[in-house]
Amino acid sequence: MKAVIVDADRRSAEMIEKTFLSLKKEDESAGGGIKKGVFCVAGTALNGKDGYELIKSEHPDLIVMDLKLPKPGGISLLRKLRQENAEFHVLVLTDDTDFGHARQAIELGIDNYMLKPAKQAQLKKAIRQIRDKIENEKALEKAFTIENIFTGCLSGQFRPDRNFHQMTREKYGVTLEEPGEVFTVWLGGNYMAQRENTRRVLENALSENGFSGCVLEVDIWRMIFAVIYKGIEKNRDFQIFKTHTAPLLAGSISGEMACLWADMDHSGDILDTLTELRRLREWNLLFDRGELIRPEDIDALDIVPLKYPAELETQVKKVAAAEDGEEIKRCYYRLYDIFRRGIYSPAEMKECLIRFSMSALDGYKTTHVIGSELRIQYCMQAITEAVTWAQIRTAMEEFLGLLREEVFREKGDEKLSPLIRQAIQMIRKYFDHGITLEETADRLFVSEEYLSSQFKKETGRGFTETVRYYRIGRIKDLLINTTLKLNQIAELTGYTDPKYMSRVFKEETGMLPNEFRKSAH
Repeated sequence: MKAVIVDADRRSAEMIEKTFLSLKKEDESAGGGIKKGVFCVAGTALNGKDGYELIKSEHPDLIVMDLKLPKPGGISLLRKLRQENAEFHVLVLTDDTDFGHARQAIELGIDNYMLKPAKQAQLKKAIRQIRDKIENEKALEKAFTIENIFTGCLSGQFRPDRNFHQMTREKYGVTLEEPGEVFTVWLGGNYMAQRENTRRVLENALSENGFSGCVLEVDIWRMIFAVIYKGIEKNRDFQIFKTHTAPLLAGSISGEMACLWADMDHSGDILDTLTELRRLREWNLLFDRGELIRPEDIDALDIVPLKYPAELETQVKKVAAAEDGEEIKRCYYRLYDIFRRGIYSPAEMKECLIRFSMSALDGYKTTHVIGSELRIQYCMQAITEAVTWAQIRTAMEEFLGLLREEVFREKGDEKLSPLIRQAIQMIRKYFDHGITLEETADRLFVSEEYLSSQFKKETGRGFTETVRYYRIGRIKDLLINTTLKLNQIAELTGYTDPKYMSRVFKEETGMLPNEFRKSAH
């Protein structure tokens, strides 16, 4: 830290400088080296004019000065520097006993006022007190970033009071009592892989649109959010994130995600706001991927009661008991179609899906024993906590994994070797999950080359060709028998991109999916 001495008495100035040197030696001997808070004297001036120029060039942390200076005097020098918004601490050491001068000095923001002659011990004590004050201010300045302020609000570390709001207003021109907005991205299982990319997109959105805000992360919730404490205009801010930022994220992030938005009456309410948005995440099931959701959008939904499909439940129990894997899947697709035809609450759809799955399992148990009840509980819990249809799909994949491959046998399988019979039954079970030759070979403990050659030899078709055959068949079935959208059909048949699915479908059938659907009806 820098100190400057401004004193017309050369002997007094030399005594002050020696005091600083003595303090430095004491700190070195006490701490084993030069401490961060040691003052170094940057220069000495013997009049107000030279003092002003020295202070402007050195920008000291501390000025030790006399009030009796050749023009300008000490009071005039202090007043001029304060008018220029110069930031520094001041220790006045003077023999000026005029109370009026002392009062003016205090009004100009000095830290201590001492009369000459001062004992060195007293001067050292005063300098140490100012040094400690400067160190505390610098530590607070370093910690008092906008990111740390909102992080403190999230953790409960900060409890804003009048002084706190005054500090934020002085530093950032705003208080946490004022309104704010928050854009939240939930990334689920992609959180670690997509966190940095998402942060960059949000930081660019803030800077490019002139928003004052910051981007923070809540790892435990797998959420990244942009807090806006100075926007442009509430509805315009939302539209920018809705029409630009959210679609940009949806296009650059693969896998599960949910985007949510909320207006805050008070920016300091960020913890309560995020807690509420986290609770509302499951409503993402009723919106398209990457669509920006607000609490008022959810409130505006015309939710209707979900009538449980008892007839479909009877059917799935029957086909499960008969070990007809393909028909089990068709029952699930019909259930998904029911979900997508109306506007139902996520909780009701999840409850229906869990009940339906347990009914299918009851039917299957009439002829088979299920090995792991713990796996069943895991699947049902995953459905309960799901935020996206992809998560529900993963849980159902795990659930259907409890069924034996023999459930997916077809007529003619008995003519195949045990290896290829298992392989093709695995394809029928997992073709809509994107199963690959590598995964199948690993499960069957053979090389990819051997499985590929034997598969083609016994079935007359390649492995990938067979997977595509079943996928195209499923797409046709869903186009004819459901009202699901193309992106929903793509998700159910193992395609991450509906456009790519449409291209593959046209290569196989000569028609685009929508053309096929129209021709079938």
